[in-house]
Amino acid sequence: MNEFLRKKWEMAGLSDDYIFNKVMLDYDICLEVLRRILPDLHIKKIKLPNNQQEFIVAPDAKAVRFDIYTTDEQGNHYDIEMQVADHHNIAKRIRYYQTASSMEAYDKGQPYEQADDSYVIFFCNFDPFQLGQQRYVLHKHIDEIPEQIIEDGQTDILFNVPSLRHDVDPKMQAFLDMIAQREVEATDPLVVKLKERIAVVKRNRKWRSEYMRRSVYEMDQEMREKKIREGERKVRDGKLELLEGKRELLESKREIKEGQDRLKEKEQLIQEREQKLHENQQTIIKTSIVAMKALNIDETTIRKEIKEKFNLSDKEIKDYFAE
Repeated sequence: MNEFLRKKWEMAGLSDDYIFNKVMLDYDICLEVLRRILPDLHIKKIKLPNNQQEFIVAPDAKAVRFDIYTTDEQGNHYDIEMQVADHHNIAKRIRYYQTASSMEAYDKGQPYEQADDSYVIFFCNFDPFQLGQQRYVLHKHIDEIPEQIIEDGQTDILFNVPSLRHDVDPKMQAFLDMIAQREVEATDPLVVKLKERIAVVKRNRKWRSEYMRRSVYEMDQEMREKKIREGERKVRDGKLELLEGKRELLESKREIKEGQDRLKEKEQLIQEREQKLHENQQTIIKTSIVAMKALNIDETTIRKEIKEKFNLSDKEIKDYFAE
């Protein structure tokens, strides 16, 4: 036997869902736990608990497998679950479990008002809603009148096992302490039965072998899921890098376009300035020619003077005197 799995088996307690299931299969234990959870129902007897019972709501719907399922003499339905890890989906998980359980509460042809009540009970090794409560009891209510509970026969109860608030009845607290492997009063009859039942489970070689196989499968499954998540993360990172590259490329193109626009504006401005300078120079030359002619300076001298002063070609000089 793998040493790691052997130690895991030896250390496993009620917080392990496999051990929890096997312990809760005991009729007397299951009945007493339900009585402590729901003392007001005064449950007298239940059907023999069934673990891993599967319900299929519809042919194409996701199947649900209950940890512990039973009914009492009044026809009330009970699903008891041990939730080890927080997958951050507890609310919708309860909703689906309640749907499956409630389907059993409606017999064909029976009036709706005669439907049996359904209780979904979760023992969580974490605070299911992160609100600090030790116990959460969920019912439907009217939003505009929060205190008005809708009596539809459905009740969800969740226990925050690690909580140390001690807000529940002492007998219920003893069971929660057993799950959390905290010190508990040894004289409590349920505690005695639980310890004896756990010992019986641990001695069962068939269950031990089944536990090992299941643990190996779960570890392999966890490794596969981890690789899948890692692959999905790499794909997401790759897509993000690609999007970032595209964004940077678009930004570069935008900057290039803006640079080209600014360059065109500067070229246009330079052309306008050169045109203005040219026009000013033409005005000055024409004015100079007129002034020198007024002083009776001969044309040859004027041509020479204008050409040297303004660095003009013979053709440009000719054009000025042709006007």
